Amino acid sequence: MEMIKEIKESLAMEIRPMSREPEYLEAVVYKKDIELLKSILIKHLGPPAKEPGKEVNLPKEIQRIADSFGCLRIDQSFYYRQEGNRVMFAILWPWKSNPNKITLKVGIEKLFLI
Repeated sequence: MEMIKEIKESLAMEIRPMSREPEYLEAVVYKKDIELLKSILIKHLGPPAKEPGKEVNLPKEIQRIADSFGCLRIDQSFYYRQEGNRVMFAILWPWKSNPNKITLKVGIEKLFLI
């Protein structure tokens, strides 16, 4: 996925073992790079569907994707773009224990419409 490639080429990060590239990237990035990261996410996914500090009502099939990663907390951001039955998404998880780190989860999921 082009978005994952661009993120990896542009940011310093610690890639987690859960990554299943090229379809899923889980990494720890640094707060100093947040504006660059956001610009890449907006380029590929559009503006965030959920910004930190705000509540959001997502379509139920998109909410299922977010829930599969542990729901969305108030301090998290969520981006997505749907193309047919495929959804590209990104979740930004700020660390409470270290405000300079953010967990990034980026991937593609297939929707199973009911």
